[in-house]
Amino acid sequence: MGEKSSEICQVSAPLRKACPYVILCTLILFSSFLGLGVLRLYSFRLEDRLNGINRQMESFAARQVLLRQKHSALLSPGRVYSFSKNTLGMIYASNVKVLRINEPLLADSGGGRETLSSSGGAENGWFHFFLEKALAGE
Repeated sequence: MGEKSSEICQVSAPLRKACPYVILCTLILFSSFLGLGVLRLYSFRLEDRLNGINRQMESFAARQVLLRQKHSALLSPGRVYSFSKNTLGMIYASNVKVLRINEPLLADSGGGRETLSSSGGAENGWFHFFLEKALAGE
């Protein structure tokens, strides 16, 4: 029995020296395959997101084309004319007259300055700038 145990010890001695290297190589291979798997899953996720963004871009482009068609149809003079004639009942006016008024259309035309100037001599005081009405020419 002593010979068998010495044979086992002799055979296992080279295995004992190589065992840590085998385990290390196995762990490196396992971790590299695990890393490749993680990268593959991440690439699938990125590809799915990219496809979703591309689908959104295509739908937005199709919607933009549709909106441009609607916009051009709304702005066409023929459509505006037919809508105003048929829906609103408007007709083309043949005799258009323009009325011009030469008088100022202010409610208190000329009366506002006189009331300010007659109320205690505001034109000569310090507060003339704040009490006077602003004119368009100033």
